[in-house]
Amino acid sequence: MTDLRELLSAGLRPGVYRWPSRAIADQVRRDAATAGFGFVLLDTGEIHDKTGFLDLCATAFDLPRWFGRNWDALADSLSDRSTGEPEVVLWRGLRHLLEHDHDTVDVALQIFVEDTTNSGQLRVIIQDEPGAEPPDLLSSLPVL
Repeated sequence: MTDLRELLSAGLRPGVYRWPSRAIADQVRRDAATAGFGFVLLDTGEIHDKTGFLDLCATAFDLPRWFGRNWDALADSLSDRSTGEPEVVLWRGLRHLLEHDHDTVDVALQIFVEDTTNSGQLRVIIQDEPGAEPPDLLSSLPVL
């Protein structure tokens, strides 16, 4: 398992990454806090569609009440909430959502990539089982 705390402390650049790890969310939260990062858990293990994903994002990212529950609103809300402070987003259960709604995962990844480029705030870490073959949609992402 990669030492996430070490990577964060060494200045992990904003981006979207694959992370083959069995680490529990509480440990990732502690590692992020120790390295001076905020933490957001995005667990889509029980999510089946765009509506569920956007509802989860509203809660996980503590988006404003007026959040419109559409892709443009998510992109705008993530941009608006940027404080300049680094954050780790641990995305667990991506494969589950991908099996049910490929398009939702595809668009969400595009939004996260755009936000990491524009705000420089997010480090989106997609957790997967060690040794698992990555889905095609994720194959071009760097691995931690």
